[in-house]
Amino acid sequence: MSYAGISVREALDKLNAPNNGWFLPQVQRQYVWGARHESEDYVCLLLDSLLKRYPIGGVVLWETDQKVPYRRFVGDYAPGKFAYQVDEGLWGAPKALVYDGQQRLQTLYSVLRHRFNGRVLHYDLLFDSNTAESDETGFLFRDADAAPEAHYLRMTELACMRCNPEEKVNLEVRALTAAGESKELNLRVRRNLSALWDIFVDTNIKSIAYFSVKADTPKEVNEVFRRLNTGGVALTQLELVLGKIKAVQSDYEEKLWALSKKIGNQSGGIKFSSTAILQFFHLLVKNTIRIDEGRLENSDIEAFQNVLEKDTEPLVEVFSGYLKGLLNINHASIVPRWLAVLPIAAFLIQRKRNCHEWRIRAMKASELQPIHQYFLLSQFCDWNTQTMVNAFAREAMAEGKAGNAFPLEQIRQIAIEKNRTGELHEYQLLSQPWLATKVLMPSRSYIFHDNKPQVDHIFPVNLEGQDEAYREAVDVLWNFQPMPAEVNNYKRARHPREFFRSADGNKYWASYDFVPKPDSPVWDSHLAFVNDRKENMLSALHDLYGLVLSVPAVDKKTL
Repeated sequence: MSYAGISVREALDKLNAPNNGWFLPQVQRQYVWGARHESEDYVCLLLDSLLKRYPIGGVVLWETDQKVPYRRFVGDYAPGKFAYQVDEGLWGAPKALVYDGQQRLQTLYSVLRHRFNGRVLHYDLLFDSNTAESDETGFLFRDADAAPEAHYLRMTELACMRCNPEEKVNLEVRALTAAGESKELNLRVRRNLSALWDIFVDTNIKSIAYFSVKADTPKEVNEVFRRLNTGGVALTQLELVLGKIKAVQSDYEEKLWALSKKIGNQSGGIKFSSTAILQFFHLLVKNTIRIDEGRLENSDIEAFQNVLEKDTEPLVEVFSGYLKGLLNINHASIVPRWLAVLPIAAFLIQRKRNCHEWRIRAMKASELQPIHQYFLLSQFCDWNTQTMVNAFAREAMAEGKAGNAFPLEQIRQIAIEKNRTGELHEYQLLSQPWLATKVLMPSRSYIFHDNKPQVDHIFPVNLEGQDEAYREAVDVLWNFQPMPAEVNNYKRARHPREFFRSADGNKYWASYDFVPKPDSPVWDSHLAFVNDRKENMLSALHDLYGLVLSVPAVDKKTL
């Protein structure tokens, strides 16, 4: 069978239609175009390609009335909004499952019938394609509550119009008000409107090609899908593994989403994605985070199901009890090396499986210290390769199973063998100031804006009368304090000695850590202050976590 053609209007009417509608198979990845950088530009180019009658790639369907799980297309698109499967009672209805073309169809459905990131797609009827640059399209997104303007045509309005002459004339009369008395603009509006009508309202122009796969079972069509990926991005090994699991347990991915959401809620906002969770489960099941779909056996699928049912509590505990509970870490960006966190979760899971204490707050200080030290060393010393994390996890699971302490020294030796330093150096703290500041002040919480923590320079960078050498000296970890922006803006470029002695600034004194008394002579010199605070912060590093900085050999000779 060859490709057939369908108009944009007809394709949109097919999506989620109750009778012989087009839907998404469970094996499909989630929609990713909306999360891409400059996603609005990609969308406008897709619509422009249709308007110019360029090919946009084919759609591949499996037409079936078999009882298989499937999902609806999302209406209003927003980040983190997923396509959920329909009720099981509908699985046997006649339908067509889109095995290739989801990203394009979902984009068209959201922008022509709904909203996209809370915004509405428009077309500028005064757009002149003859003078425009190659990357200009005439399509643009506007806020949903933006005031209407005659020359901006809402594409959601156009795409829902009936295809009859009266509707077209009424629209044209209204749109021509944007042209005023100009004959040139009048002609341009008519030309643009006619082209838009032909593609997005009329059904005579078959802009989208589709191919119906003839297959008796989901297994056959899944194999076709694996070989296709025309015009798209090939499925990752992780997605292929997930597809095999969902073929047995259709709602497995939705349970992963729920677990990801639970982690976010109980950790104060740390985002740990469903794919990251699945990679961790792969570590538990296959003893590696390096995923190879070809090595997945039927017994492994059952193991993945068991892990999700029985082993999620210790994973949540790493986020809620440890990162949030003890270190007050509430955002994923504070932790630069997430793979290195997985051995801690694997360690707790083995302790729970074998009836040993696994709850963080119930552990003794002597049991927590090696976990603390591993976490900090793995982050600052970059113990984060797949090979290292696999080896660390094996050691951690063996000791967790036996009820022993976290195996820091064995892991440290593995890191050294992999050409990583096993000691903590000052430059490593300075290179990760967000994390270093946070763990040295665990009682303080970061407030984030645009994924960046709000931090105060105690000695302001822009202090009046200071030179570049001063700015470099104070723009350093030892001068940082987690602080809400409103306090930072209130303090602004005031000298900290004056600020803390003032009536308005003194009330913020208790919000700062490792600072001398307001009348201390240390405030007289920014260098003296930075050195004094550095010494106090390094003392806290030892007191809290039992860690000290390694002294470089060149410095040891001068001691």
